[in-house]
Amino acid sequence: MSPITASLATSSDARLIHSAWDIACCRALHVGGKALNAVLHSPRSAAWEFELRYRRYLAEFGESDDDILVATYSKSGTTWMQMILYQLTTDGRMDFDHLFDISPWVYYSALREVSPVRTPQPRIIKSHDRYGRFTKGRRGRFVFVVRDGRDVCLSLFHHRRNFKRYDGSFEQHFDDFLNGTDYNWFDHIRPWLENPSRLPIEYVRFEDLKNDFLATVRRVAEACGIDAPEATMARVLERCSFEYMKQNEARFAPRNDHFAGRTDAPYLVRDSSQFIRHGKVGEGVAALTEQQLHAYRARFDRSLADFELVADYR
Repeated sequence: MSPITASLATSSDARLIHSAWDIACCRALHVGGKALNAVLHSPRSAAWEFELRYRRYLAEFGESDDDILVATYSKSGTTWMQMILYQLTTDGRMDFDHLFDISPWVYYSALREVSPVRTPQPRIIKSHDRYGRFTKGRRGRFVFVVRDGRDVCLSLFHHRRNFKRYDGSFEQHFDDFLNGTDYNWFDHIRPWLENPSRLPIEYVRFEDLKNDFLATVRRVAEACGIDAPEATMARVLERCSFEYMKQNEARFAPRNDHFAGRTDAPYLVRDSSQFIRHGKVGEGVAALTEQQLHAYRARFDRSLADFELVADYR
């Protein structure tokens, strides 16, 4: 992202920085992208129009040194970490309609063509973006949550079937996960683990949250400069439990009414009760065949063998 050139922040958001030049450029490029897509109306032009739209939304959303970005590969504990950070940084009230009202996901807002909400600082921001989007830096701090790829693979399969219009087999999904473009877990997390641009990243393992929740949450709070007294930790423990979040599942999942009237909606909710499934550790190993486990380990050895943080995911 280009250097900050001007601040358009209001007095109530004095720490929120926008670049007037970036916004103007992104708006102009998006106008051109929409015009081109209207003429060509092809999958490639539609994808390019969306990319330009997303860049515009990001520019308009701005950046702050206080921002905390929950960066993950899908189905790795994203919603859980958003909820943890929300409970840590606010009074934790549950009167919001949807998680994105208190922890925006700019990508989803761009899909809906609805501006992301303005929330108090520190802003808790969801991102599934690839590392390459941040190679020039970004204000704020990242919390990168990583989960055993075998469990992610199984969970993502159910997510795609229930929310992403996917009708393929698990075998096809597994190949996407290992070798595809859009759902390749290995290619996604490797640069985040390498971190060549030296982004300020706190790494969190899903399994550590499961096995030692309070200690892991305290570590995250300390890394993000958040005071976490015992009363706050008690509330986090209660409201970030699987049982509590399952009871409030409707506040977290994509909704069909988010894309009402759209014939090109990327989400189609078939079973909203499956957004939070089990959150268990080890399901993926049990679900994969021996042949699939062998292929997974071979791919792991080529891509992730150098990273101690995920060594036991092999």
